[in-house]
Amino acid sequence: MPAMIFDEYSYLSPGDPFPGVEIEPIDSDEIVTWGSDRIILLNFFIVPCKHCKKMLEYIQEHIWPEFQNGGKMFVSIGREHSKREVKEFRDKGNYSVPFAADPDRSIYNQFAQKKVPRNYLFDKDGHLVYQTRGLDLDQLSTLGTILADL
Repeated sequence: MPAMIFDEYSYLSPGDPFPGVEIEPIDSDEIVTWGSDRIILLNFFIVPCKHCKKMLEYIQEHIWPEFQNGGKMFVSIGREHSKREVKEFRDKGNYSVPFAADPDRSIYNQFAQKKVPRNYLFDKDGHLVYQTRGLDLDQLSTLGTILADL
């Protein structure tokens, strides 16, 4: 398994369990609690971040298609943004991936202290298998390879 990128702001280590977070998709009022019975990929971003936009473009083109095959969950979460802000961001960028809002950082704060973009990949047993931080195409390519092998 390739080495994961960790920094002093990360709260999770390899093999750590998925923190059962409640996610409210921007197109629904239904709150979803994700558990450990599926492969889960979370992406965290902020609207003004140009690296976040480039990462989302990469994910939409290269990684999102893999998630459309059953048994996998993906969501891109707008840290400190309302549902309205995230919807506007999604629509302006023509993104087709699922989005959620995290206006009070209650989700993000379970993963890291600061810095975006970030990705967290959990296996079906709910263990962290890979993490990325920043825009690094090698890390994203590795993420795609690991995902295909899960």
